[in-house]
Amino acid sequence: MRIPKFEYFSPSSIEEVCALLSKFRHEAKLLAGGTDLFVKMKKKEVLPKYVISLKGIKNLDKIEWNEEGLKIGPLVTHSTIVDHPVIKNNFDFLSETCFKIGTRQVRNMGTLIGNLCNSSPSSDAAPCLLVLDAKLKILSTDGERIVPIEDFFIGPFQTVLDPQEVLIEVFIPKPPPLSSGSYKYIHKASSVGETLAGVAIFLKMNPKNLICEDIKVGLSSVAPTPIRAKMAEEFLVGKSLEESTIREAAEIASNETKPRSRPWYRREMVKVLFEEAILNTMEKIR
Repeated sequence: MRIPKFEYFSPSSIEEVCALLSKFRHEAKLLAGGTDLFVKMKKKEVLPKYVISLKGIKNLDKIEWNEEGLKIGPLVTHSTIVDHPVIKNNFDFLSETCFKIGTRQVRNMGTLIGNLCNSSPSSDAAPCLLVLDAKLKILSTDGERIVPIEDFFIGPFQTVLDPQEVLIEVFIPKPPPLSSGSYKYIHKASSVGETLAGVAIFLKMNPKNLICEDIKVGLSSVAPTPIRAKMAEEFLVGKSLEESTIREAAEIASNETKPRSRPWYRREMVKVLFEEAILNTMEKIR
């Protein structure tokens, strides 16, 4: 389980990072928290000749909040998100979700952006960012591009990132009034095990008549990538969120899944978690 030898770079600017990635491409890997990278290197699943650290670059661990929304840098850890007052006040379910990721040691080291780049189908953070309409800023020597998070994941542990690109920022728009979110999940074995199924809800609702004005549903660990349940979303918009309506929407969301294994159980769990998440979100808004 020893980590194979590699050459280590600690650039002082993001421009240097892009230049190194452009030079080494597939032979290089970026290091932020390292909680995923070093495990894969020990297992010989990833064998980079060059490791490029982001840790020596200033201001990459910043969280910025303004009238447009929230910006999260590539060195922001899960623990920082858990404890950050702006995130707790405006995106409480994202903060709560990051608290569920791994152990305390993993949360202290691991980064949100590193977790996204790992692109695990069972990621807990990804469905939350899907329902929050997050946008991702990606840099390379060719310039900058913005990718909606919905377009970022293309397969298990695969993203749209080119080997010479670096994901530099997550942007989350400011939430509208009378909106809130929730994430419910079930783990395979233990409280820090891999997620078996997860459902994220972000809802805008009239609290007087319970009319769903807008809703987004994110699913984890029930398809090759984290996905949106768009048919369930379309079904609910404009409807009063009564018990029978929620149950029917949960059935629709369940049928949108493409589980890799244990399909019946995972689909049943999506129904249960969907109802729990939407009822929890409604209670927050009310």
